Amino acid sequence: MDQPDLRTLRRALTSRRRGRGRLPTALRAPALAYARRRRRDGAGVAAIAAELGLCSETIRRWTRGPMAAVAPAGLVPIEVVADDTPAPRALTLHSPSGFRIDGLSLDEAAALLRALR
Repeated sequence: MDQPDLRTLRRALTSRRRGRGRLPTALRAPALAYARRRRRDGAGVAAIAAELGLCSETIRRWTRGPMAAVAPAGLVPIEVVADDTPAPRALTLHSPSGFRIDGLSLDEAAALLRALR
């Protein structure tokens, strides 16, 4: 849906919103862009909600906080990096029954845990 006018956008939103649930990105993205533009122009949340035919709480959530951005469609590439942080040299083992052993290496702690099983 490319930059629809308000009437077309409202019609699409209200026909889709007969029940509860997330709006498809194709509807949410232009509605969110409209709501952000109106907020920048100084319109209140209630006015924007009335214009779009949505709940004012929805508009409030859309226009503030970490969820204000539309989630990207599809996968996002990531890069896996090796962790060069050295393992701690001295571990402390706490048992459920209350005893504590300090200064173990990783291999010693693993061997002790295997022996106690």
